[in-house]
Amino acid sequence: DALASVGFGFIIKLVGRVPIFILGACINIGVIIVMLTWTPTASSVAVVYVLAALWGIGDAIWQTQINALYGVLFASDEEAAFSNYRLWESMGFLLAFITQALGVCVFPKLILTIIFLSLGMGGYFVVEFLERKKAQERRND
Repeated sequence: DALASVGFGFIIKLVGRVPIFILGACINIGVIIVMLTWTPTASSVAVVYVLAALWGIGDAIWQTQINALYGVLFASDEEAAFSNYRLWESMGFLLAFITQALGVCVFPKLILTIIFLSLGMGGYFVVEFLERKKAQERRND
């Protein structure tokens, strides 16, 4: 997670935000698909470590790039923006704890993760589109 965070800081300067966000989503979707289809065995312990490493890389993208995106989008009101981000992050943790306490199995949690990831990426693409449109209007004025 930490090494990937540093690495993606440099890579984003070369390729931009959108490809990095897509990479993070693809990594997470790939790991979830493996978890949905793979049956663990005693001889495949290495796969668990690979999945954990990949999830850490995806997490590095979300933790660093969402904070950077909020800094760009809400430059004049960063305190409220980051407070809002932490609120929704905490709500996600709360949802995870509640589903665990209620005894919800892993399969529905993975499906819920795919749903939230899809909704989040859809929202992200809308934000990027609106930001580019706004930047283009500023250049034309």
